[in-house]
Amino acid sequence: MPTPLKQYSPLDVMLSRPAAAHFPQHPRRFLAQGDSWFSFGSVNPLATGNLMDGMAFDVDSCVVNCAHPGDVLNHMVDKRREPMFANLLLGAQAWRWDAILLSPGGNDLIDFIRVPSHDADGQPVPPFLRALLTPDERGGDPPLAASYVSEQGWDTFVQHIVPQFHEFVAMRDAASSQSAGVPIFVHTYDFITPRDAGAGAGAGPWLYPALREYAVPQAVWIPLTRLFLARLTALMRSMALAQFHVIDTQGTLDPADLGSQGNDHDWANEIHPNPGGYRKLGAVFAQGIEALMP
Repeated sequence: MPTPLKQYSPLDVMLSRPAAAHFPQHPRRFLAQGDSWFSFGSVNPLATGNLMDGMAFDVDSCVVNCAHPGDVLNHMVDKRREPMFANLLLGAQAWRWDAILLSPGGNDLIDFIRVPSHDADGQPVPPFLRALLTPDERGGDPPLAASYVSEQGWDTFVQHIVPQFHEFVAMRDAASSQSAGVPIFVHTYDFITPRDAGAGAGAGPWLYPALREYAVPQAVWIPLTRLFLARLTALMRSMALAQFHVIDTQGTLDPADLGSQGNDHDWANEIHPNPGGYRKLGAVFAQGIEALMP
């Protein structure tokens, strides 16, 4: 019977608090960094949970979870912004981790899609700095989702995010790291339905207002969002990085219905699964990791 993954906070481990008393006894130890899919995605954390809630392994395993909601990849590799993660990987309290779990790129992609057509001064934002084309640039309302994408902007996004993945791997392999060469496991993001479903307290929705601002027809919302998420998956898979494994969890969840609000199918809000959805994702992610662990 697989054992559920035990999660520890970085401060509990670094300060040797009683809550982490059993941490050194686990045969397998992971270090995690990432965004809300590894932390929580609602003002009420119990409404969402996180992807690691559904993970279980044949070997008794634990994870020190350094993830934060809203985190983007360039913050994750910034030692000043993420001192606890850096300390546990590179600093005086570093361990030899059995693997590193990473939830990257989701917020980067969403922030990119949300770039408006005009800046705060009312000046047009050039196409190479945004994800979407205006109605004039795309020539009306074409049926194909790809016709709504600013390819110049996508090239900018790729040039921005790929070096950060390389930097993350370089941190793992740094001279001061005790975990050089250990596997990094990355999940993919399941297919989001753009809808008016925020996370509470003014957080979100995220894609819904962006697609409305660009006057994207509702019939294109789902295929366009799937196109962007599939591109992010393909981009992560294309990078030739040592011991960097992309576990494909995309397509696991039942998508929310277009036009729904709040909790629907496997989703708590527009971009975060509910606890049941995360358990589904966690099971797939854990199976992929278990199959690749030494």
